[in-house]
Order: sequence, then structure tokens, then C-alpha cells
Amino acid sequence: MKRALVIGAVSALLLSGCGSQAREPASEGADASLRLSHVLDPSATSLYIEGSIWHVRVLDSDGHALVDRQVKGERTKVSLAPGSYRFVSEELPCDGNCGHLDPPMDRCSGEFSAEPGDELAATVTLRPSQGCTIDFGT
Repeated sequence: MKRALVIGAVSALLLSGCGSQAREPASEGADASLRLSHVLDPSATSLYIEGSIWHVRVLDSDGHALVDRQVKGERTKVSLAPGSYRFVSEELPCDGNCGHLDPPMDRCSGEFSAEPGDELAATVTLRPSQGCTIDFGT
């Protein structure tokens, strides 16, 4: 028993020096923010008769969805670690009411990069049944 305690104490002392080269955690404010806005193209001649729900995804460089949400309003904001991303927007048309949704339509996507502390913006301009466009800005 005494031997096990001595071995444990020596191991703890030896291992306490390990990892001293580990990266420091990111400081506060290192994340970037992305403001997402959704607008209807003023020249649009058609609308979803029963409405639609805006669906957004933000994918990392490996294709994993970091954000995957339905947005009921016209704006949302997400925080992201620095890196390269793909933003995907699509509409989920309401089928009778918005409790039942049709498959996605009017999908568009674009790529962007975020640096520490960036305040980015993306505006999705929707033309129902004709697609959408994304304008990235700051």
C-alpha cells in the first residue's frame, strides 16, 4: 500500500510538468459574430400562399453543421470561432399552415471566413420559387 502511494505521488509530480506547451484557451471576444438577415426581393411577383419558414445552416470546413435552425423572424445572429464556413439558406413552405412544412425550396449558399472579433453580416434576398442570393458584408 505504501509503495502504491509513493508511486502515485512520484507519477503526479512527473506528470505535472507535462502539457506546459498546451495552447491557452481563447480569450474572451475571440469569437466572430455573423448577423443573418432575410429580405424579400422587391421585384418578386410571387409569394408562398401559406407562408414559409426560413431555415439556415452554417457548416464548418469539414461539412459539419454548427448551426441548423428554423428562423421565424427576419434576423438572427450566431457566434463562431475563427475559421472557414459555408452558409446555407432555404425556405420551408407552409403546407396548409406552418405546423406542416413542405420540402426545402429556394436554396442558396456561400462561403465566408471569420477572424477573431469579426462582426460579419449576410443578407439573403429571396425571390419565391426563383431562388435566393446571399450578400456577405461587415
